[in-house]
Amino acid sequence: MNKLIKDIKNRYCPSIESKIIRFGPKQHLIWLEPEGFNTNVVYPSGISCTMPEEHQVEMIRCIPGLEKCELLQAGYGVEYDYIDPRQLKASLETLHIGNLFFAGQINGTTGYEEAAAQGIIAGVNAASKIQEKSPLIIDRSEGYIGVMIDDLTTLGTNEPYRMFTSRAEFRLFLRPDNADIRLTEKGFHQGCVSQYRYEKSQKIQANLKENIEWLKTIFKISNEWREQMNLAPSLNKQKRSAFQMICDPQIDAGKLAQAFPDLFQHLLGETTLLERLSIEVKYARDLQEQLEDIEEVRQDEMLEIPEDLDYYRLNIANEAKNKLIDARPRTIAAASRIAGVTPAALVALLRFVKKNKSKSKSNLYYPQDHIV
Repeated sequence: MNKLIKDIKNRYCPSIESKIIRFGPKQHLIWLEPEGFNTNVVYPSGISCTMPEEHQVEMIRCIPGLEKCELLQAGYGVEYDYIDPRQLKASLETLHIGNLFFAGQINGTTGYEEAAAQGIIAGVNAASKIQEKSPLIIDRSEGYIGVMIDDLTTLGTNEPYRMFTSRAEFRLFLRPDNADIRLTEKGFHQGCVSQYRYEKSQKIQANLKENIEWLKTIFKISNEWREQMNLAPSLNKQKRSAFQMICDPQIDAGKLAQAFPDLFQHLLGETTLLERLSIEVKYARDLQEQLEDIEEVRQDEMLEIPEDLDYYRLNIANEAKNKLIDARPRTIAAASRIAGVTPAALVALLRFVKKNKSKSKSNLYYPQDHIV
């Protein structure tokens, strides 16, 4: 068993002593959060610490306005044991002991949501194994649960793991509004979703697909669309589809339906469907760009990174930057396997290396054994 220090020393909830050591000269904000409407108990957010209680009292009373406060509960640190999550299958069953499933902090995570998500998967799969069903596996492209479990079981972790949207390559697709489309069918075949709910989801999905394709077939001159909706005229004189018009931030499917009731007669009154159509259409272009970014990284995975690369010049999150500085990966593929290096950081790193290729040709090349 390994050990992790939860909350007070990791990068997500640093203690006040950690912040002073790392960022001493800076001011450290503290938010006084009332615990309720009918209590005088206040939680000082941003000042968690592990010092002896008498020192904590002294520190709190140094804050202007809190000179006479009473400390109801001293801050404390938690140390807990965890297994290497790489010893788990994607179903969260242990590799070495059959029928034993782990979920929560024992897998190296922190946070209630992370524990709950693992509990769902471990519980469903424990029941599925008893019933001799295939395990429920959520892919990285299907849900954040899939991203988290894949990160843990593939990469492991050396600090309490938290799930962030930035860890997902397909985060524009992993939205609350389309969760039914992503996961209902999988849940139905696993026995977790009723027949009624499954059929309802299938109907919604079919309606969305059918109407998205229909929107692509309806064309008018751009200004014909805009004039009917009382929008300023456009310089674009070409024909544009209803699908293209909904991509405009000023326009949604509901506005189009109201402006052209004869054309959109079958959608009038379908508020939920119109809203979902607007969301799907507006995300389509950005989602395609994100998929192209992912493909760009995959095509250049064996591109070598210069040993003397100055990672401080990269415009990426500090966590990813620190991880890259510590690991000094040899290739883009190696960088992609570092826990905490997000897909967005990989794209930035790849483009930075390519941009500076001509400046350090001696350190940057594609290995001969990877040339086809």
